[in-house]
Amino acid sequence: MFCFRHILFAAVIAVLSFGKVRPYCYKSEYPSCNLKPSIQAYFSESTSYSAPHLLLEGTLPPLRHFTLCTWAKAWKVSDHGSFIFSYNLPQIDNELLVGVYKVSSPYNPPYGPPYAKQVYELSIHVYNQQSRVVCRNFVVGQWHHLCYVWTNVLGRNEMYVDGIRCVESTTKIAVSYIIQTAGTCVIGQEQDAVGGGFDPKEAWIGEIADLHIWNEPLLPSQIQYMSRCNFCYPRGTVFNWLREPLIAKEVIFSATDVCAIDIQAQPFQEPDQYD
Repeated sequence: MFCFRHILFAAVIAVLSFGKVRPYCYKSEYPSCNLKPSIQAYFSESTSYSAPHLLLEGTLPPLRHFTLCTWAKAWKVSDHGSFIFSYNLPQIDNELLVGVYKVSSPYNPPYGPPYAKQVYELSIHVYNQQSRVVCRNFVVGQWHHLCYVWTNVLGRNEMYVDGIRCVESTTKIAVSYIIQTAGTCVIGQEQDAVGGGFDPKEAWIGEIADLHIWNEPLLPSQIQYMSRCNFCYPRGTVFNWLREPLIAKEVIFSATDVCAIDIQAQPFQEPDQYD
């Protein structure tokens, strides 16, 4: 629990920063911070309609906003979609769903010549409404820091790969909607029925590590900070990787060296505001 001196010190930091986000945490309170991803979950390719996946024993609270961030490596991505996190209710399909789609090549952008190389889209579903956006820096077979952000304020949503916002196009979805509680959460598959109805073509094939969900839209500067392997930030307020009860179905856990790789610094610009 924070004491008065912590609150006072945090207030001083906020005043000195003049409204800019400067991630900070107390060394004495590292248990509330992510220091480094240490455990990854491996989802192998399968023809089974029941595996592999992780089933959360709990549910989500009502959400007016969310941010989902994770480290992920895909070995294969389907044009049907390869899904990281799925949340379903008995009466509502795709209440919350995030993943990656393979785009047929060549890709024809809204401006400029067609792309010769394979490109991918990140995707958010809320209340079975979808937003997909091309992310040119997503590469199969490489670790990426992926973030999905949605708020019911005008249905705004953003998607990031390695701290860079995917800006080709964005559809506003689920305006003023509140994501309902009492649903079922699955990692690594897309649910066509609550807790099941899996399709192998829509499974995540690869690794997932350090998945967290917050009940607020994180700022671009916070997301970029996390993507650079700076892990002194609060864990997810809604879901906290491997600190929530999970049931593993044919998923292999192992140590991960995601932050031992050489992550090249990239220029970062504040994204344009929505219209």
